[in-house]
Amino acid sequence: MNTRSTWGGTRLVVLIMAALWVAALAGRANGQAPNAPPPTAAPRIPLAVIPFTGSATGVPEGFGDALSEAVRHGLRQVRAVRLVDSEGIVASGQRVNVSVADVLTDEAALRLARDLQVLGLVTGTYALDGDILRVQARIADNGGGQVGHVIMGEEAVGPLSDFLAGQGRIARQLLRHFQVRVTPHDERRLQAAFTKQTGSLEAYALYARAMWQQGLRTREGHEQAIALFGKGLEADQNFALAHFGLGISLFATNNRWKASGEFRKAIQLDATFVDAYKWLGDLLVNSPRRLYDQAIQAYQKAVELSPDYAEALVGLGDARQAKGQYDEAIAEYRKALQLEPENARVHFGLGKIYYNEKQLYHESVAEYQRAIQLDPKFLEAHLSLGEIYEEKGLYQDAIARYGHVLSLDPRHPGATYGLALAYEKVDAKKAIEQWERYIELASTLPSEKDWVDIARKHLNKLRREEKPN
Repeated sequence: MNTRSTWGGTRLVVLIMAALWVAALAGRANGQAPNAPPPTAAPRIPLAVIPFTGSATGVPEGFGDALSEAVRHGLRQVRAVRLVDSEGIVASGQRVNVSVADVLTDEAALRLARDLQVLGLVTGTYALDGDILRVQARIADNGGGQVGHVIMGEEAVGPLSDFLAGQGRIARQLLRHFQVRVTPHDERRLQAAFTKQTGSLEAYALYARAMWQQGLRTREGHEQAIALFGKGLEADQNFALAHFGLGISLFATNNRWKASGEFRKAIQLDATFVDAYKWLGDLLVNSPRRLYDQAIQAYQKAVELSPDYAEALVGLGDARQAKGQYDEAIAEYRKALQLEPENARVHFGLGKIYYNEKQLYHESVAEYQRAIQLDPKFLEAHLSLGEIYEEKGLYQDAIARYGHVLSLDPRHPGATYGLALAYEKVDAKKAIEQWERYIELASTLPSEKDWVDIARKHLNKLRREEKPN
């Protein structure tokens, strides 16, 4: 069996309703077949916010990003919202020839909203009159189809130093307009989101620019974000959100030790910083030092502060699975599914347990397929499914799955390795090509050293067999 399924690497499929019912999960945990209908959940409302535009006079560089990021930060607190990140917005703008740096016409805003497949898109303009800031939001209401309209929001007027309060009113107007359900947990998070985060406008603008770069989900974007977060923290070293954002980009660029320090600084500055606990848990559960107990503590704190935090429950399930507490892990996944049935990570975690620990082949395949349906770019789910196919002798299916991963990430070492291994069973020449490609790709990666040695053995064996007698 190819045992590389732990290697890591969006669009939400709206109106996906299926998941596992509590009784079905309990039955599967005991090796029984599912026998109950799945629960349903209201679809999350897809929304997008792009940078606001206005004069640079009297405000820091990137102030339009600061205004849009404030609204985005508020919307992130509402579990019923699915927010499109900058990666999706930039790609969409290129497809429909719309620059988000410009003041958009109504037609351009609606065209962008339709391409993004969001229910609403928010943009706006701002102007400064002395120390008084005026912000005018515009909401492109896609209307769920090809016909939509643009409405003007209520003008937010107030002191420049208190711009968060105005952006809070814009965020709430957006939630009301699209009839987004706001729970008591959401309301508490919303109130905290629009309290003063920093006394430095410059620090907040740098933070907002960094968040946009981070949302591009590229290494270059994360590196630029790290530099911008750093400058923001020079302006205000007690800016908890900037420490947290810096931790995420450091984590993404494999600076794990520094990332941990930033998450911990954010928590020291704000002991109720729920997301910082969750991300610290993510870092710890994936640590080579196997810090599973510490990860569990971090996740438990996140859930204690925010009981509706499905992602923290998923992390708790992952940590318990890593500790070998499989039934406890399934229980945590079950709680997460009750909150968020469309969570791809839950189905991935269940797939691993069903196959590796419960020997439930069909159930495992179904879970991996469900994870992929919910998140087509979920590379780990594709890889794990490929490994199952390979072990079961379904080599062409395995080849197709590994090939799909490489279509998404052409330099993915795990998929290249798995493809070479699968080709050994059906096409020796292609296997040799893949092993050569893998060795060339992985030889410079310290984490691949042992795998490269194994690959060379496979390659040498195949070459010997290819030589004529």
